[in-house]
Amino acid sequence: MKKLIFVFAGIAMGLLSAYAQTEEEIKELLIREVEVENPVYMPVVGVGTGYFNFYGNVNDAYRSYTVGKPGLRVNAAAYLGRKNRYLRGNLVFMMGELSGTQRSLADTSWYKNLNFKSNIYSFGVNIHYSFKPWIKGKIFEPFISAGIETLQFNTKGDYYNADGLRYHYWPDGTIRDVDGNIISRDYQYETDLRSLNRNGLGRYNQFTVAIPVDIGIDFNVSNRVTLRAATSLHYAFTDLIDDMSSKSKNPEYPEYKGKSGHNMYTFSYLSLHLDLFSSPKTKKEELLLANIEDYDYSMLDDQDEDGVPDIYDLCPDTPKGIPVDSVGCPFDSDGDGVPDYLDLEPNSRPGAIVDEYGVEINENTVIEVLNARAIRRSDVEAYLLMHQAQNRSRKTGSLPVPDKFRKVDANGDGYISFDELLKTIYDYFDGSSGYSPDDIKELREFFFEQ
Repeated sequence: MKKLIFVFAGIAMGLLSAYAQTEEEIKELLIREVEVENPVYMPVVGVGTGYFNFYGNVNDAYRSYTVGKPGLRVNAAAYLGRKNRYLRGNLVFMMGELSGTQRSLADTSWYKNLNFKSNIYSFGVNIHYSFKPWIKGKIFEPFISAGIETLQFNTKGDYYNADGLRYHYWPDGTIRDVDGNIISRDYQYETDLRSLNRNGLGRYNQFTVAIPVDIGIDFNVSNRVTLRAATSLHYAFTDLIDDMSSKSKNPEYPEYKGKSGHNMYTFSYLSLHLDLFSSPKTKKEELLLANIEDYDYSMLDDQDEDGVPDIYDLCPDTPKGIPVDSVGCPFDSDGDGVPDYLDLEPNSRPGAIVDEYGVEINENTVIEVLNARAIRRSDVEAYLLMHQAQNRSRKTGSLPVPDKFRKVDANGDGYISFDELLKTIYDYFDGSSGYSPDDIKELREFFFEQ
């Protein structure tokens, strides 16, 4: 009986699992993900930080692409055209500092020991081209961009300390005042270099135009998030960011001039770009009718046509037209193991022993039949199976096997199985069991009670 309970429990769990799996498959058939036709693309906002490095007449002695003056970059990008997804326009704002310090021990002249710092602000536009069509995969996209920008700078120098003493650079590497006392720079850029007018240009305009060129890689973190690593080169149409021109127009300082050419600077940066406002590229549609071209129709097979698919049908061979329950088995109103459509006595008393037509039979008649050696063994099996089905739900516990029946328990598990009972009855028919008819009856009753 325990085995039967486990079997029924396993079948029930399997059906529940199959039902849940089928339900999920049906949901998947009714929902599909499709690309959005003509999605609305809004500007992508990017914010980044990096380092400026200056290239001019007054340069840092230890200039590096990774160590410079910090800066901020903000941009908004939008695609140029509905179908083109590799060309976009950018509005870019940048701010930061450019600086340079020129130091010489061989020549302590003031024009060989210059310094400056300039706060810069730029605003521009550029065209961005992605090399995505040439790259396999979608993880990263190399790009290049070029444009034009306005540039405002404000150049000052550090020539006096906090006490107002002028710096003098000595060949031993020290900085001293006019009396020879050692002093230190305070790195406070207090002097507007235009006011010194060493180049003879007076208060020149600190506003110009520059050409920026960017090159880098965009890493696509998700459909809406991109991480960029890039470097931009900015070619300014001025050589006065460091206050030193290639030509000196002041006869008092003819030596105050630098190499010819305009100033340049680079900005190496990392930035994060967020597509917060565009419509999604794909969307999920809920269908009224499922697309079942590739559906596995075998899941809906109903061999006996009782309205219950074979995957749920516990009685898959029910005759056509017979009413069935939710698991596809014919109704058995009196619970005698014989379905109503075969039951000649549909109202048998509970626990009654019936034949294959549902008609109640007397236990004495059964015993007399068992005593007859001419009985067919198939009839005995049918009788026991029928009685077993009637008593599946009435077992309440486990009883110890009586001493006289211990040899029937061939595997010694303390339980007489149906196969062990059937073998003993066969041995009785063959005259080799050693049990009497009363013993067989007692064994049968014990089997159904255990």
